[in-house]
Amino acid sequence: MSINEFIKNFQSQLENTDTVIEPETAYSQESYWDSLTAMVIKVMIEDEYGVDIEPEQITSFKDINELYSFIVEKKQ
Repeated sequence: MSINEFIKNFQSQLENTDTVIEPETAYSQESYWDSLTAMVIKVMIEDEYGVDIEPEQITSFKDINELYSFIVEKKQ
């Protein structure tokens, strides 16, 4: 899995799939982020990558890079 693949999967879960997401995007600070979005992302991470994660934990990461690194680490 590459960071670009992960971003594409992340982006596809958003209501507005045209939202620009970069590795440095502080997603939890964006206007589209809410508890429902956190749950949708949680399910995507569990389904696509087999990693258990709580919505609160998803929100705690600084940006997409940190979330991606966490998932890569947990998959190993």
